[in-house]
Amino acid sequence: MEIGALSWFWRGVRGHSVTFSALFASFVLGVSIAGGVNRLLASLGVHWLYVIILPIVLFTWLNRKEPQWLPDKERRKGIARVVLWGSVVLAIAINQIRH
Repeated sequence: MEIGALSWFWRGVRGHSVTFSALFASFVLGVSIAGGVNRLLASLGVHWLYVIILPIVLFTWLNRKEPQWLPDKERRKGIARVVLWGSVVLAIAINQIRH
Protein backbone atom coordinates (compact mmCIF):
# COMPACT_ATOMS: atom_id res chain seq x y z
CA MET A 1 0.00 0.00 0.00
CA GLU A 2 3.02 2.27 0.42
CA ILE A 3 3.47 2.40 -3.34
CA GLY A 4 -0.15 3.55 -3.69
CA ALA A 5 0.40 6.33 -1.17
CA LEU A 6 3.48 7.55 -3.02
CA SER A 7 1.54 7.45 -6.28
CA TRP A 8 -1.28 9.47 -4.69
CA PHE A 9 1.24 11.97 -3.34
CA TRP A 10 2.85 12.35 -6.77
CA ARG A 11 -0.52 12.79 -8.49
CA GLY A 12 -1.49 15.39 -5.91
CA VAL A 13 1.73 17.36 -6.39
CA ARG A 14 2.23 16.96 -10.13
CA GLY A 15 -1.38 16.87 -11.24
CA HIS A 16 -2.75 19.16 -8.54
CA SER A 17 -5.44 16.60 -7.85
CA VAL A 18 -7.57 17.20 -4.77
CA THR A 19 -8.89 13.64 -5.01
CA PHE A 20 -5.48 12.01 -4.84
CA SER A 21 -4.32 14.52 -2.23
CA ALA A 22 -7.26 13.47 -0.05
CA LEU A 23 -6.40 9.79 -0.58
CA PHE A 24 -2.80 10.45 0.43
CA ALA A 25 -3.88 12.48 3.46
CA SER A 26 -6.24 9.75 4.61
CA PHE A 27 -3.47 7.16 4.29
CA VAL A 28 -0.93 9.29 6.17
CA LEU A 29 -3.40 10.02 8.96
CA GLY A 30 -4.34 6.35 9.27
CA VAL A 31 -7.90 6.54 7.96
CA SER A 32 -7.70 5.00 4.51
CA ILE A 33 -10.58 6.08 2.28
CA ALA A 34 -9.63 3.44 -0.30
CA GLY A 35 -9.50 0.75 2.38
CA GLY A 36 -12.91 1.83 3.66
CA VAL A 37 -14.42 1.59 0.19
CA ASN A 38 -12.86 -1.86 -0.22
CA ARG A 39 -14.25 -3.06 3.13
CA LEU A 40 -17.70 -1.64 2.34
CA LEU A 41 -17.85 -3.41 -1.02
CA ALA A 42 -16.60 -6.67 0.51
CA SER A 43 -19.18 -6.48 3.31
CA LEU A 44 -21.91 -5.99 0.71
CA GLY A 45 -20.84 -9.27 -0.88
CA VAL A 46 -19.35 -7.76 -4.01
CA HIS A 47 -17.05 -10.16 -5.87
CA TRP A 48 -13.37 -9.72 -4.90
CA LEU A 49 -12.39 -8.62 -8.41
CA TYR A 50 -14.88 -5.76 -8.32
CA VAL A 51 -13.69 -4.86 -4.81
CA ILE A 52 -10.31 -4.18 -6.41
CA ILE A 53 -11.53 -2.53 -9.63
CA LEU A 54 -14.45 -0.34 -8.46
CA PRO A 55 -12.44 1.95 -6.13
CA ILE A 56 -9.95 2.58 -8.94
CA VAL A 57 -12.79 3.50 -11.29
CA LEU A 58 -14.45 5.68 -8.62
CA PHE A 59 -11.32 7.66 -7.78
CA THR A 60 -10.38 8.07 -11.43
CA TRP A 61 -13.89 9.37 -12.17
CA LEU A 62 -13.72 11.81 -9.23
CA ASN A 63 -10.34 13.02 -10.47
CA ARG A 64 -11.71 13.64 -13.97
CA LYS A 65 -14.71 15.55 -12.59
CA GLU A 66 -12.56 17.91 -10.51
CA PRO A 67 -12.19 20.53 -13.27
CA GLN A 68 -15.99 20.78 -13.44
CA TRP A 69 -16.40 21.09 -9.67
CA LEU A 70 -13.36 23.33 -9.15
CA PRO A 71 -12.86 25.12 -12.47
CA ASP A 72 -10.12 27.46 -11.22
CA LYS A 73 -6.86 25.54 -11.71
CA GLU A 74 -4.91 27.71 -9.27
CA ARG A 75 -7.49 27.16 -6.54
CA ARG A 76 -7.42 23.41 -7.20
CA LYS A 77 -3.62 23.46 -7.02
CA GLY A 78 -3.73 25.39 -3.74
CA ILE A 79 -6.27 23.05 -2.16
CA ALA A 80 -4.30 19.98 -3.25
CA ARG A 81 -1.06 21.34 -1.77
CA VAL A 82 -2.69 22.39 1.49
CA VAL A 83 -4.24 18.94 1.89
CA LEU A 84 -0.94 17.19 1.06
CA TRP A 85 1.38 19.22 3.23
CA GLY A 86 -1.22 19.79 5.93
CA SER A 87 -1.63 16.05 6.36
CA VAL A 88 2.13 15.57 6.62
CA VAL A 89 2.44 18.32 9.23
CA LEU A 90 -0.59 16.99 11.13
CA ALA A 91 0.81 13.44 11.10
CA ILE A 92 4.13 14.72 12.49
CA ALA A 93 2.32 16.75 15.16
CA ILE A 94 0.19 13.75 16.18
CA ASN A 95 3.32 11.61 16.38
CA GLN A 96 5.06 14.18 18.59
CA ILE A 97 2.06 14.46 20.91
CA ARG A 98 1.82 10.69 21.33
CA HIS A 99 5.47 10.38 22.32
